[in-house]
Amino acid sequence: MGRDRLRILARAWPAAVMLIAPWVALQAPFVRAAIVDLADRMHQGQPIALLQYVIGYCLGAMILLPKALLSGLAGYAYGPVKGLCAALPAATLGACCSFGLGRLLAKTSLGRMLTETPRFRLVDTVVRTDGLRISILLRLAPVMPQPLLSLLLGATALPLRHLVISMLVGLLPATVIHVYVGSLVRSALELMATNRAEALSPRNIAIGVGGLALTAVFLWLIGQMAKRALARAIAQSTTPEHGGAPLAP
Repeated sequence: MGRDRLRILARAWPAAVMLIAPWVALQAPFVRAAIVDLADRMHQGQPIALLQYVIGYCLGAMILLPKALLSGLAGYAYGPVKGLCAALPAATLGACCSFGLGRLLAKTSLGRMLTETPRFRLVDTVVRTDGLRISILLRLAPVMPQPLLSLLLGATALPLRHLVISMLVGLLPATVIHVYVGSLVRSALELMATNRAEALSPRNIAIGVGGLALTAVFLWLIGQMAKRALARAIAQSTTPEHGGAPLAP
């Protein structure tokens, strides 16, 4: 029993580190200052700022920064429509970077340890049999943070073109919400909540609560439908007649 627990911990700690790392990174003053500075320059319409935003989105995706923040920057700077046109392609490029990083990590001893887990083998099996549909459903169903999902999919047999299509289709609803909420804030300081007094003002509290409620309800409805479809797809993909095989728990 003790060895089993140690084995579970050995496999779980990399995922725990990946989930904690973004929060730690956002606490660093220079990271917060860089995000605020970029948001201000984007808001001022500096042409180079858009390129820097795309590059920053790619880097942020690889270190698993929250997609809501990254997409919200475009909403704040460019408004809901232009912001969506900037955020969705940037998110797709960021996912491709995380996907490529996952491919590289899968060849390391750490990656091999993670890919030996039954849950990962199940995902790999269904991706091999119906990769495009499964990857779209995984995007719609909130099973894990999106940057982490892109990283893990990179270790599977999913083709890159299926990843791109799944990002453009599956992440559109969430990106629309994130960009719209970002367009409601008045300054980059509000976006990052670096100023406590501003962050706790009635207006910002109302925006935050309203935005979170809208996001939660909308994504919950989509997520429930996607989870049911995902469960059916997994069940079909792991049956012998579909070329799969049930995996041991």
